[in-house]
Amino acid sequence: MSRAICVLGMMRTGTSAVAGVLELLGVHFGPEERLLEPNVANPTGFREHESIIALNDELLARLGGAWYAPPDVHDGWEDDRELNDLRRRAAAIIESDLATRAVWGWKDPRTCLTLPFWRMLVPDLIPVVCLRGPAETARSVVEMGEMGWTAVDRLEQPFETALDLWLRYTTDVLDHTRGQARLLVVYDELLDAPVRESGRLATFTGMFERLTPVCQEAIEEFLRPTLRHHVARADPQDRSGEHPADDLYARLLRERE
Repeated sequence: MSRAICVLGMMRTGTSAVAGVLELLGVHFGPEERLLEPNVANPTGFREHESIIALNDELLARLGGAWYAPPDVHDGWEDDRELNDLRRRAAAIIESDLATRAVWGWKDPRTCLTLPFWRMLVPDLIPVVCLRGPAETARSVVEMGEMGWTAVDRLEQPFETALDLWLRYTTDVLDHTRGQARLLVVYDELLDAPVRESGRLATFTGMFERLTPVCQEAIEEFLRPTLRHHVARADPQDRSGEHPADDLYARLLRERE
């Protein structure tokens, strides 16, 4: 029986780094030709299945929103019969491209908003939640826009909007995984202590036996410091520390201690 791992988190919170570690541990994210190609925003690769991205975009549109403008939804929205065609498409993607391996997974930040839909298809999925400071995440989003990442063009006032999105994505993930075993991975800690954090990740996902010395060495090389695209720095014009996202992040860090 196959095992499914879902990497969750707002964009720029280290989801690609975590997915990269999981891939080195043997998690299958789909055929290479179906994965989003690396770009200026992520030169080491996203490990995101293009068909899942497209399906999540269509799902959010039907719900009246988008990744940059999350929809307001009612309880039980995932049961709507009008979504049956999307369920069939999602099941086909899983069957043909993902569940062909013993351990597989997917990663798309939009899944933070659509997880109830996917859980109907994969009820036993293992959630790995990625966290990064809201201000550092927002500044990374802004920087990627300055480097030519056109997706940021959709955000009015990118820094402030990214903070709002961090709060919504993270709140939704916590709500959707409440009462279930979940692993919180803090981006800074993953880069600063790769041996410890990759051990936590391998243990939680049931793959500790795959964390051989050779695998650990490959993980440490993958998580080189240059992966940290943007480190938070003081800026008198931003509102970091004054946004509800900062309070939630601080609370989550305390709960992990």
